[in-house]
Amino acid sequence: MGITQFDIIRQQAEAAAKNAVSRASASLRRDTSLVNQASRLTGKAIREGEAAVKRAAGRDRRRTAGEPRATAAADRPRPRQAADGYVRRSPVQPIHEAADYRSRLLRRGVGAVLLLAAVCAGVILLFRLGIFAW
Repeated sequence: MGITQFDIIRQQAEAAAKNAVSRASASLRRDTSLVNQASRLTGKAIREGEAAVKRAAGRDRRRTAGEPRATAAADRPRPRQAADGYVRRSPVQPIHEAADYRSRLLRRGVGAVLLLAAVCAGVILLFRLGIFAW
């Protein structure tokens, strides 16, 4: 005898019951977890601390409403104009170059030009010798 409709329904009911038990036990484990409790308490403390900082900042604002406040804008560097006319207004990290960077760059460029000249001279020599001639 094969599997009947009642067997299929019974298996589905058993699977649903197992899933419900598993879900309930996982929920219980999450609720009683020490890590979860610590995380919840830490989050609560952080929220309360942020609220206290905001309250303190509000008190300071009300207390110093008549006094001029120091701003960080005075510390910012003045806007600089780039070579192409763009005015840079954001703070820029200075660019540091190695002491011999420009000379190495120049030597590399001269070396590339000399290599290209040597290759051209070699090709011309091979043409004159008749190796590339056809």
